[in-house]
Amino acid sequence: MPRVVGIDHLVLSVGDFERSKGFYDKLLKFLGFKLKHEYGDLAGWSNGKTLFWIAAADAQGRKHKYRKGDIGFHHYAFELASRKAVDELGAFLEKNGMTVVDPPGEYYGDSYYAVYFTDPDGMKLEAMIWAPPKPTKKSKRKRS
Repeated sequence: MPRVVGIDHLVLSVGDFERSKGFYDKLLKFLGFKLKHEYGDLAGWSNGKTLFWIAAADAQGRKHKYRKGDIGFHHYAFELASRKAVDELGAFLEKNGMTVVDPPGEYYGDSYYAVYFTDPDGMKLEAMIWAPPKPTKKSKRKRS
């Protein structure tokens, strides 16, 4: 029986290709991706494990703004290696004037740590990790 062994790539249709290419190039390079493919109105970045592509929406598609809740793309979550990495991305987004919807923090309980943001078309993106907070060091008592 066939089994999925991973996700090879994702392609997002975007309203303004050049504007989105600039956004994703800056974001994805910060996250360790490199621009690997460019074909006119199609671009793809790779981190060695997956490809993230954008493509210009066609004329009909550009007539409608993206709206989360319509049929199709809801959001994409990048899994990061640590809570610190989520915090670093949150700071990067702020520094670069990117739209942060929900800042780095705990969501859905204390083991889910994420930052939520949008691309130039308003598509929701997320960076997250499943990791409980590190235990705080308790002060050691002197024994008498």
